[in-house]
Amino acid sequence: MDNNDKNLPQSPAPAVTTPATSNLDAQLKALQLEEAQLRVEKARNAKGHEARENELKLRQLEAQVRAAELDVAKREREAEREKASHDEHMVYTLWDAVTTDTMKAAMTDLGRWSRRFPGKPLTLMLNSPGGAVVHGLALYDFVLKLRADGHHVTVIVLGQAASMGGILLQAGDKRIVGANSRVLIHEVSAGTQGNIQSMSDAVIESQNLWSRLVRLLARRSSLSEAQIRSRALRKDWWLDAHETVALGFADELLATPDLPETIAPKAQVSALPSRSRRRRNKKNKQNQ
Repeated sequence: MDNNDKNLPQSPAPAVTTPATSNLDAQLKALQLEEAQLRVEKARNAKGHEARENELKLRQLEAQVRAAELDVAKREREAEREKASHDEHMVYTLWDAVTTDTMKAAMTDLGRWSRRFPGKPLTLMLNSPGGAVVHGLALYDFVLKLRADGHHVTVIVLGQAASMGGILLQAGDKRIVGANSRVLIHEVSAGTQGNIQSMSDAVIESQNLWSRLVRLLARRSSLSEAQIRSRALRKDWWLDAHETVALGFADELLATPDLPETIAPKAQVSALPSRSRRRRNKKNKQNQ
């Protein structure tokens, strides 16, 4: 090469690729590809984890909504139950004998209702075989006080109002008896012991109680005190529902659906000819 050639521009010499360089490039590309795959997998995993978390949150929300719905349904049932309770409608049921405990319980609940709901109507459902006169008169006077305080008291007899139960029936503003119920009126019964004077005093006290009960019965009845005494003298005087209303011991019968009328046994018997009538008819035929 002469000097003129030295002055001309020279092209670079081609790179020489060795086997070691090619191997490193392949490894680098493989690492880059693996790194890219890991990133993709991580992204997929992150997306799947987020989806699972969202699904879990959704299930939790659904469970909370279901629990809230059940709670609302429970409260609604409790509210309906409360609406149907005796306390809500102020209906007291006396399904027992007239004793210290039953009269105390009745006065306690009726008094509580009176304080909670001043002037609201009260109902006493009665099915009693009777009992202690003095304790019964305590409830009788208490019902009169409720009426004086502005409560309209209805007494309904279902089954029977026997003895002192019949007196309690008279305490209501409105007195109602079930169509198949009955009322018993009889003299005061009591036992006594001790000396003659103490027994005599006990008898006089029983007579005084009976006189007081007769006055209460006659107050709104069509019968006089003397008539009541006469009908209940030394016997149990039972009255069915219709007799109770007819004689003024109750105001009306409990409303019932219309039922087909049945022929009373007495009507069937009266329709048959009597024995004496049959004999007369037979004798007339023989004479003819």
